[in-house]
Amino acid sequence: MGSEERPGTGDAETIRFVTADELAADTAGAPTPIIDLGAPSGEVQLPHWTAPATGQVPQVVLGAGVDPDLAAPADSVRWRDELDASDDLDFLRDLGGLDPDAPVVERLGALDTSDRTSDSDYLNFDDVELDPRRRGRGRTRRPRATRTTAASAAPAETGADSGTSPAADGSARPGGRNVPMAAAVGAAMAAVALLAFSIGPVGALLIIELVIAAAGLEFLTALQRNGFRPATLVGVVAIAVFPLAVHWKGEAAFPLVLALTLVAGIIWYVAGLGGRARPVANLGVTMLAVLWIGMFGAFAALLADVPSEGISLLLLAIVGTVGHDVGAFFIGRAAGRTPLSALSPNKTVEGLLGGMVGSIVAVFVFSVLLGVGPFSAGGALLLGIVIAVMAPLGDLSESLFKRDLGIKDMGTLLPQHGGVLDRFDGMLFVLPATYYVARLCGVAG
Repeated sequence: MGSEERPGTGDAETIRFVTADELAADTAGAPTPIIDLGAPSGEVQLPHWTAPATGQVPQVVLGAGVDPDLAAPADSVRWRDELDASDDLDFLRDLGGLDPDAPVVERLGALDTSDRTSDSDYLNFDDVELDPRRRGRGRTRRPRATRTTAASAAPAETGADSGTSPAADGSARPGGRNVPMAAAVGAAMAAVALLAFSIGPVGALLIIELVIAAAGLEFLTALQRNGFRPATLVGVVAIAVFPLAVHWKGEAAFPLVLALTLVAGIIWYVAGLGGRARPVANLGVTMLAVLWIGMFGAFAALLADVPSEGISLLLLAIVGTVGHDVGAFFIGRAAGRTPLSALSPNKTVEGLLGGMVGSIVAVFVFSVLLGVGPFSAGGALLLGIVIAVMAPLGDLSESLFKRDLGIKDMGTLLPQHGGVLDRFDGMLFVLPATYYVARLCGVAG
């Protein structure tokens, strides 16, 4: 235990304890290290992990105090002194000339906050704008060529205020409405209506029947094209029967026809005639067609049956609706700037006001100046105001349904007008309004 032999020498079983003083004496003659790290710095308090970065890095280069005669072997890695810029003098001079307070010119990744093309513009190849006047509002503007192509491809909805809108250079936009042909078709329909009215209530009932049945068939067919499975036969029969039943029984026919239609529709789906379609949704759209087109249209038969004034009342309803369509078309085409509703982007507030004025003027002129109908000046003014409100409501209701179905027109029977329902949609709301105004004035009922 007390032997002076060093470890590793002498007897293998001899054990010797070496003290710290002996170890310090043995290392006193050790060679100077290649890198002098200096005296120990002692305990260093590291910053908390939530503190911002200081940018400092450990020193791993040859620094001051190193013997310049000592050099690393040629086959080993040698750290260059941080002050040695012999190989990259230009690069370091540029770095030294940077102003730390200068603004960053280029930002990358999440730091780039400049306006960039949105993802939707890369992914939406068929982004069609229904209203070119609202171009660029609330979203990233697309390149001019792309927006022009989309705007020219957008279908224009047929309606009172959807005429050929003038382009920026004053010319008509491509794909607009052929006004002379539309006027010719309208004149032909007016001639047929006047001929039927000249026959009397029977002729008026015949033309009412044709228009209502055609409009109902168009709507039910449009529903079928868009995935619904209405009870088409039940709906068409109910719509066609409505004016006849009202002509026969008056207002008492309304609840009777609706009740029978509902029962027939339920039987239709119970018997499996509607296939595997959902009966709730499809019976609902069937009843919608019967109510909207059949029941509202049947008020034309009520007006025609008013003793001695029926044809005049029906004519005033038609004149007021046509006055609204004409006024909305020309005023909207000439001065329309403010979109009326997202349901029908081509209709404008200016066109709505022009149509309302057109309805009031048309009814007043025909009723007071030309003596058509039994109304006084006050009654004619009231009827004109009511029609001015109900006609655009009828237009917007059809626009609502067409937007939901994703179609431009209900049909193509009437050139430049779309289908029958597209032409008479406003009148479906005007007919009941005219009838109840007549009752309020003591003319009907």
